[in-house]
Order: sequence, then structure tokens, then C-alpha cells
Amino acid sequence: MQKDASSNVENSDANELIPTLSGAYGIRFLHFVLALPDSWEEGDGLSTEQTDAAIALYSWLQAFQHMDAPNRWINLASFSTRRLMRADISNASALREICGGDLEIPQGDEGDEVHRILSGYARDAYPAFLIKRPDEEWAMGGFFYHPDDREEVEFYRGVLKDAQLKYLFPEYVDKNPDELDYSTLRNVDSLLYFESGQGGSYQLPLLASHLINSAYMRCAVAGDDSFDAYMATIAQNLADARGMAAGRTAKVPVILGFSNVSISDIDRIELPSGHLRRVSSLDACFLPTQPSIDALLVLDVPVKLAVKAKHPRNDEEHGDEVWNRAQSSFQNWRNSLQWKTDCHRLAFMLADSDSHRAGAIQVLQAVINPLQGSAFMSWSDGRVQTSATTVNIDAGRVDGIRGWVENVTALHPRSLRVAMRRILSAASSRTDPSDALVDAVLAWENMFSDSPETSLRVCGSLSLLLEPVDRGRRRALVKELTDIYSTRSAIVHGNAREPSAEVIFADGDRALAVAVKAMRKLYENPDLLRSQNASARGKEVLLGLVDIR
Repeated sequence: MQKDASSNVENSDANELIPTLSGAYGIRFLHFVLALPDSWEEGDGLSTEQTDAAIALYSWLQAFQHMDAPNRWINLASFSTRRLMRADISNASALREICGGDLEIPQGDEGDEVHRILSGYARDAYPAFLIKRPDEEWAMGGFFYHPDDREEVEFYRGVLKDAQLKYLFPEYVDKNPDELDYSTLRNVDSLLYFESGQGGSYQLPLLASHLINSAYMRCAVAGDDSFDAYMATIAQNLADARGMAAGRTAKVPVILGFSNVSISDIDRIELPSGHLRRVSSLDACFLPTQPSIDALLVLDVPVKLAVKAKHPRNDEEHGDEVWNRAQSSFQNWRNSLQWKTDCHRLAFMLADSDSHRAGAIQVLQAVINPLQGSAFMSWSDGRVQTSATTVNIDAGRVDGIRGWVENVTALHPRSLRVAMRRILSAASSRTDPSDALVDAVLAWENMFSDSPETSLRVCGSLSLLLEPVDRGRRRALVKELTDIYSTRSAIVHGNAREPSAEVIFADGDRALAVAVKAMRKLYENPDLLRSQNASARGKEVLLGLVDIR
């Protein structure tokens, strides 16, 4: 057991070190490494073994005390995964065992050397993920230290012998891994591109790190980073990686960060293909400090490898052709995800009966890929300007939100994709009232447009949809909508008498309210929702071919 060189620290009461250790490592790390019971609190006693371990942790901290917080954090995390105290387990694992903690790891299928070795690596890396991250800076990533050359070679050869994982490295599929020496194994690589847009050079020596780091991020996203959950996710990550290597899809977490959302009374809402929740402290392992994020929508989205290829070895062998082959897969996947995102945002809006402008603003997107150790992420800097009102979610609205999400994600027709996008942009993205008005009326047209007499068909259909019983109210509404349509036409076609700013603002807001109300009514009348296009939908309404509810 390594002990502090300073005798006064060694002879002091280790309980006095706990506040310092807790501030540097975090109380969750201390609980795990010192094998403290859940009920333990600062001030409670420590055993002799726990005291020795606390002194060792203090000595590690002293070695990096001169560094700034981010560098001290990453060095403490890295040192905890090294195997200096014992040759077979990491420093942090060794301390846990001395303190009486359990180091047992799940057993995979008999003969699965990749799972056996990876599980040992994961056990040793786990405590590092628990170390408190610096508050003042965003520090992304995880930690993994290859323990020795012999075990590395076993892992590399195991991957290249694996019936599925070997296809991650096409150049080596037909080679005998037992004939490859350590140096050659360290240089095994390929070109991999995923549908989600990630990709490029891929190295065998980084595979274990990718699997371990992404497994912890998946646990954080799921809201459970306990050791048991983490080890189960390691097994799931490996299974997903094998499937992807063999050409199959794997469902991975895609995280959409939203501003302009208020969640109260509840922490999480289960949805048909994921969940919506508040941001938690666990999310620090992948979320940047900017932008400001109010809520996370986590979706389980299928992803597969778009292209696998040999890595170019010289200037004549270049990867442009491989990249070009992947482009259509990138675009298709992005379009599919955008559709899912828009459907959820529209559902949140339709579920809010208090406002026709309730808009969740997407400010971040992250993909947790089992074969990538860092989240594939993009985000907006700063807080997005919007005229949308806040999406308010509390316990009383959960059923309504869940119902709307289920309906919109399952039923929204492609023929109404323009209406969906234009409603969302009019409410959330447009800062110019003229643009918002044009967007809202375009949504009308996507619901009911036809020619000739487009204005009459659109405004007449909307008035019948929204006022199917009261003729007087219908007559007043069709006149109001026709006037709004004229305002829109004056803007688009450059009328010499441009409407005033007040008229544009008022008409734009009313046009959006009508568009949102009409979209809700279409969902109440599924025959209209399923109409082939705007022309067919308009005829069904105007000719009275459907009974409007």
C-alpha cells in the first residue's frame, strides 16, 4: 500500500482528509473506492483499511495539486486506471478490494475472450468516470489505460478472430491474427463511416476505449451509472458493436437538447421511442456548458455502418471515394432524424392548450455510438432568440403530451410535412413578423391548397373545418382568413401599398393560431389527415364528403 510521504498526514485522523478528498474526487468516487455503505456520511468512522486508502488518495491528489482543475481532474482519472499497485487490476480497483469492496464482473459466453478482457478493462476504468468533473470548464472524454502488452495482444487478436468484429478491419479479415506481432497489431486500422455522419480513420488500439467510454455515456443518458448498470451496458455495447460490424443496425441514444422548455413536478416522461427529461448532473460527461439547455429528448434511433474500407496507405490511395459512397447514407439518416425531431416538437406544441406559440427550441444534438468514444455532437452558441412561448410541462400534462407524441410520430403524413415545418418555424424561428406570416399561410396551403381560386379554396376549407356548424361564425371566419391571405399576398408579391407593421404582426399571429388549431382538428378527423394531398383534402371538406367532428 502506497502511503503519503508526509508523516503528519499519515498520522492524522483520516476523517479530516475527507472534505478535501470529497472536493477533489467527489463523494461518489469515495463511496465506491473506499467501499463505504450508502448510509455513510462525512464524520462517520473509517476502518483501518479505509483510512490507509484515504491516505493513498490524498497522496495522489498532492502529486497533481499544482495543476489547474481540468488538468488535475484528467490526471487523477488517468492515474486511477493505471496498474501500479497491482499487476492485474487498476490502482482504484486495488484500493476498493483492500477496503472490502466487490470487484466481481459478469461472465460472458464461454470462450468469449473479447468480452472477458473488455470487462476487466471496464471494471478498472469505472472509478475514473465517478471523479468529480471541474465546474469551471467543459472537459469531455473518458479514461482508459492499456495495462500491459500481453493483454493488449490477447485483446487485439481476439477482435480479429471474432466472427463479427473482424469486419471492422477489412484489410485483415483473411489474415491469421496469431501471425501478427505486437507492432503490426498496434497499426491495424481501417476507414469507417456511420450513417449518422461520424467516421474516418479507425484504429484497433482505440476500440476498447471507444466501447468503454460510450458505455458510460449511455448509462449517464439512461440516468443510471451504477456499477451493475455500467457492466450490463458494456455487454450491450459489445453486442451492438458486433452487429454493426456485421452490417446490422443498432439502436443508439440520440440526444436532442431543447431550450424554452419548463419541466416541473416531474423529472422524466416516458415516450413511445424514448423519453423527455430534465438535465441531470450525470450529463456532464457529454454535455457542453453552453448552450443553455432546459430539457433533453432522448430517442432510440437505428444506426449502422454506411461504409467499411481499407485505410489508404499512400497518396495514390485516398479516401475520397469512400467518403462519397457514404454521402447518400448520411443525408437519408439526417432527414429521418429531422422528421422524428419535428414530429416531437409539433406534438409538444399541439399538447399545449394554453398557447399556439409554445415552441421547444432545439439547441443541441448528440449521438452516442458504441464504436465511438466521444459523442458526435453539434450545438448552437448562446441562447437562441425566439418569439415562441415556453413549453410548460408538469405532472398534469404528461398524459396529454404522451398521447400527442404517440399520435404525431405514428400518424403524421408526409403530405403535411411542409405544414409541420412551417408551423414550427413561424412559432419558433422567425424573428421578422413578415416571415412568420408567410410561413403560417404556407402551412394553410399545404393543408388545403388547389387551383384555380387558391385563396377561396384554402380559406373556405379552413373555415368549414374550424366552424362546421355555425354558419354565421363560418362566414365571419372566412372573411377574416381572406383578409389575412391578402396581407400575405401583398408581402410576397410586392404590393405598392405595403401593410403596416401592426397589421403584419397581428395577421401573422392570427394565421399561426389558425394553422395550429387546424392541425389539431385534422388529428381529430383522421380521414382528412390521411388524405392523399392538399387538393384532395380541400375537396373532401368543401364537398362535404366527410363529417367533421
